[in-house]
Amino acid sequence: MNILKKISKIIGILAILFILVATILYFICRHSLDFNPENKDFDKIIIYGDIRSSYVTHNKIAGLIDKEEPQMVLFTGDVASNSHNFLHFLYQTVIEHKVWKDAEYYPTRGNHEDDIFYYDMFFDLPNDKTYYSFDRSGMHFIVLDVIDIFSPVDEIQLQWLKDDLEKNKHKPISVSLHLPLFTSGKYEPYEAPYLIELFEKYNVLFVFCAHVHSYERSLYKGTQYVVTAGGGAPLYPVTRHNPHKVVREQKHHYCILTRNGNEYTLTVKDIDGNIIDTVTTSTEEKAKGISANNTDINIETP
Repeated sequence: MNILKKISKIIGILAILFILVATILYFICRHSLDFNPENKDFDKIIIYGDIRSSYVTHNKIAGLIDKEEPQMVLFTGDVASNSHNFLHFLYQTVIEHKVWKDAEYYPTRGNHEDDIFYYDMFFDLPNDKTYYSFDRSGMHFIVLDVIDIFSPVDEIQLQWLKDDLEKNKHKPISVSLHLPLFTSGKYEPYEAPYLIELFEKYNVLFVFCAHVHSYERSLYKGTQYVVTAGGGAPLYPVTRHNPHKVVREQKHHYCILTRNGNEYTLTVKDIDGNIIDTVTTSTEEKAKGISANNTDINIETP
């Protein structure tokens, strides 16, 4: 009995120590953001997503991003595999802390953040909302909350998006949402032609997504649709035809966005430091793309 009591006491002490360490790590590494939507000029912006459960790969990608010394990071969703698990969030945010400690960090909610409790607990969301917008480097950034492949964007968020696009119609725009509108698989694309119609109407240069673990860039009506989901999660092969695909790489990676006057260049580096894609665009290029003979898609607005 004495031995059992000693073992129970030791287990109790270890449990208390574990909880204490986890609590300290949470408060040290929790994301915090002094959000100001007004424009700031940044030299380098990083975009990437889908880190999930691969801690070693994620740690290497985060280290590479840290060496890039970005002023801003746009995360395209899925920071943890299990939205109900405190420790999943804790492990990943300890690693992500090296990224957001010196940069503004803007999260996009992913399908693995379906339970909002820990997502809200670990991230200091702008205006305490999961969808929001702001200006950086002369570009208007819009972050949407779209995580259910079978559900349309809710009416309140969709009206907010329409109003926000109209208010910023004279600016170059980037949009981030987790589910891709164009993809070569593993999963089907998010069927939201009404979003594509909106992005065609306004100066949307880039649409950044994740969910399908790979790098893929598609071009439709002058807009670059980028799947950047190579932050550490297991990679997915091609399973379907994407007629608008320009390039696809089954590699862990991150994207770098830079500005030169009215032009924006996206450079993509894999985990070994190799450049796997680069593209430069502008509102002028967007206009040319709209007037070009691109294949139409059926558009039905809900």
